[in-house]
Amino acid sequence: MSLPPLRLADVSITALPRVAPIRNAPEWAGERGEELVRSTRQQAEAGFDDPRLRRSDPLEALTDWFGPGDRRTKAALEPSMDMYNERRVRVFRPSWGVRRLRIDSELAVSSAVTLSYTLNGLHVETCAGDQFDHALLPRVLPMRDFARRLGQENKPVAPWLHTTGHLVGAESQHERTLMMLADYHPAVELIAGQPFTLVWPEGSDLQSHTPDVVLLRNGSLPLVVDVRTPAGAMDAKWAKKVPAIGRAVQSLGMGYLVWTGMSRPYRRNLENFTEARVPKASYERWADVALDLCVRPMSASELADRLDSAGYPRLWALTLIRRMLWRRALTTDMFAPYSSSSIVERGNA
Repeated sequence: MSLPPLRLADVSITALPRVAPIRNAPEWAGERGEELVRSTRQQAEAGFDDPRLRRSDPLEALTDWFGPGDRRTKAALEPSMDMYNERRVRVFRPSWGVRRLRIDSELAVSSAVTLSYTLNGLHVETCAGDQFDHALLPRVLPMRDFARRLGQENKPVAPWLHTTGHLVGAESQHERTLMMLADYHPAVELIAGQPFTLVWPEGSDLQSHTPDVVLLRNGSLPLVVDVRTPAGAMDAKWAKKVPAIGRAVQSLGMGYLVWTGMSRPYRRNLENFTEARVPKASYERWADVALDLCVRPMSASELADRLDSAGYPRLWALTLIRRMLWRRALTTDMFAPYSSSSIVERGNA
């Protein structure tokens, strides 16, 4: 006797158990067994929503430093090659090349922490930390390349950011997530990867460190961010470095933050919204119409229907709504997976 076909409606997705990673190296894997254990554990953690991050506002740390900002003045640049600089991401660098630009050790090793940076991606300038001009930050290019190498655990990427209007190099998807969050925050006006390298004097516990990201808002002090996974942030070797890095960054007149991640639904929603593309003329005309039609909290589907009745095709309207959510003209529950049935409402003016 054959069983009836299983329907999706018969299955409770939340009831399905998570697939546990391999805990012990199988004999058939031979000398690669331990690597298999490690890689499956990483894969299992990648799809897991950390309970510690649920309902924890990932924007809070940035707001504490920069203030809430104003969504109406936030940059909303359109994709183009106008601001492309091949030295900013160096995606064509050979994987066997020099990983970081060469720093003159005679200049860098002194009695105090020094800062090295590049304005052209070729030559490095070094100065005492307290002599660095913050006004140079919008012009600095990465001190390190983002080439992929055999055996790398983190794969570099180069996301295009609305805030900057150009590609920004990131050493991992986790780092890209932090950049995407900063891209979403109304107050952040600059996002730069691998902006400079700190070098400590001879005999110090640390030799050098290149921070992952620097964020900036005009009128505020820069915020330097190092990105780590929750497990990586607790690593004893890394944790030992953090106080010295924090003191060095603060001596430069900048803030310092170790960022460990956000709730997975929040991240997936940001990935969804940042990809919504609406021509500028269309957005300027129909976004105000959408706000007028959103007279109360309603589903995205209902708002799209209202826009369709007003003359804006429904499928286009669904994309417009996602674009408005990215620009925060509309808001929704960021901790629940977004769909056309999600409730949206007008954002704060």
